[in-house]
Amino acid sequence: MSDPMGGGPPEATFTTPGKPPVSCLVGVIAAALLGMAIPPAVFGQSVATTPQSGPQAGASQNTGGSEVSTEESHPNFELHVQHNEVLVRAVVRDAKGQAVTNLQKDDFRIFDNRKPQVITHFALETSGAAARTPPGAVAAGATTQPGTQPASMIILPHRFMALFFDDIHIEFGDLARTRDAADHYLATNLKPGDRAAIYTASGQNQLDFTDDREKLHDALLRLRQHPLPSGGGACPHIMDYEAYEIAEQNDPSTLQVAETDAIAECCGGSNNPPCPQADPNYLGSISRQILSNLEVSSRLVFQGLEGVCRRMAVLQGQRSIVLLSPGFFTDTETYDLQQAIDRALRENVVIGTLDARGLYTDIPGGDASQQTFGSLTTMASKTQVHSAELLADAGVLASLADQTGGVYFHNSNDYGEGLRRTGAFPDAYYVLAFAPQDLKPDGRMHTLKVSLASNPDHFTLQARKAYFAPKKAEDAATVAKEELEQMAFSQEELQGIPIEIHTQFFKPSTGAAKLSVVTHVDLSHVRFRKAEGRNLNNLTLMTVVFDQGGDYVTGQQKSIQFRLLDATLTKLTETGLNVKSTVDVKPGTYLVREVVQDSEGGLLSAQNSQVEIP
Repeated sequence: MSDPMGGGPPEATFTTPGKPPVSCLVGVIAAALLGMAIPPAVFGQSVATTPQSGPQAGASQNTGGSEVSTEESHPNFELHVQHNEVLVRAVVRDAKGQAVTNLQKDDFRIFDNRKPQVITHFALETSGAAARTPPGAVAAGATTQPGTQPASMIILPHRFMALFFDDIHIEFGDLARTRDAADHYLATNLKPGDRAAIYTASGQNQLDFTDDREKLHDALLRLRQHPLPSGGGACPHIMDYEAYEIAEQNDPSTLQVAETDAIAECCGGSNNPPCPQADPNYLGSISRQILSNLEVSSRLVFQGLEGVCRRMAVLQGQRSIVLLSPGFFTDTETYDLQQAIDRALRENVVIGTLDARGLYTDIPGGDASQQTFGSLTTMASKTQVHSAELLADAGVLASLADQTGGVYFHNSNDYGEGLRRTGAFPDAYYVLAFAPQDLKPDGRMHTLKVSLASNPDHFTLQARKAYFAPKKAEDAATVAKEELEQMAFSQEELQGIPIEIHTQFFKPSTGAAKLSVVTHVDLSHVRFRKAEGRNLNNLTLMTVVFDQGGDYVTGQQKSIQFRLLDATLTKLTETGLNVKSTVDVKPGTYLVREVVQDSEGGLLSAQNSQVEIP
């Protein structure tokens, strides 16, 4: 591209973004003077963006993102932290079980592998804090089409609940009971501003967030079991935890029990000639196969939970996941467990867990639905293994809830009460963060201990127990892109860079209306980096449009890459920059949200405006 000023590379270029996950954010950039009416003739044209009375810049388009700065712009703010920090959510309750809300940062202590840490961020979040502005509130001074008034205020969704069914491990009867309870719960408890979704460990029969009760009902009815092969059908029958102790723990007593069972089950009780199924190598082989299958099924659950957390990252409000599961094996999957916990904490998602088995009894030797233990002489030993297996399987449900601030509901057949409790957001919790010094990207587990500095016996404290160091450095561009999209779907208004937005529409006789959003950016607060005689920075602008129901409609994203000469920078600092985005919308009432971010300073701005198109 030639320099429109003549000589040298262009000072500002625009490149076309690809298709981000949230939408097809592409669009047209056009010049517009602040406060001037936009004539219909310019709609649909592709022209250069120009500062007021400033030089014209070249035009093209690109995706871009930059790291979001940590801000506390509202008394009830959402904590934004760097990805090299460790997040801890702490729920503190008094003797009566009530949330304690008057603690300060100095009241907490965090130990990483027994070493005290400096708390770098601290915030108290309450159940009503997620809605940073009242539902439907728009920015003071925001403009609408002259001569019109919005028919009603838009209420954006502010509570998101994902029901995650572990259809890999759950028994048919438990699935039917929890499914019916969930159907009744959603039919009677879904309120305006609530959205619910159905997700499964297998990835089958899922439904994204909606307030359509009929769709939720149909999705629940489609749920089925999708068990994976266990590898445990060979003779002798080896229980899951028994396979773990043989293959992973090399436990000689468990192996001896398996050898005795093999002789009794597979060789008629005689080891003469030697029973091939009692060979230690054979038993080790089938135990490793069973353990491998267990690990695969566990990872599918954790990957599914992480995926739901990533989906919820762009949703502003209370975010909760209810995992309905009988529990599953995790003794060799602690890394994946902690990754799921870390993702939930970073995306401000609370995970509640409901034991789908309900009220059950550990019957020695198993019940009629289970395979019979091999030998009477080994019954006592295998009964102990079976009890250890049940305890270990349930432990993952307790860990997920305990370390993310959720509720673990178990030993009860009142599934309705279980959903009410596990789906409720904590009344209040504390968000703490610390930056480990000299943290090596070696993937090793670090134990965490969170305690209170004084009167610890008067309170109960629920907090994260561990985290894993990263296995490799995270990609900064990916992190920045996720954070920018999250802010685009928020309701919070920020003015890191002073901006003003103005809306106007052109309604042709037929077809969709053209909605224009003009954003004026005050560049006097933006820091530019000097290199090779130029002033460098990237400016990303994202325009998103929500309908009256609070659902996403459309949007555009632009990245402006500046390489300004000193004289041009001076002029832009004085006049500011005007950028116009145009989208096609049907008649209706809309909330328009503009998010602006720069790459050098990480400054972030967001503003809302409401417009009605008759």
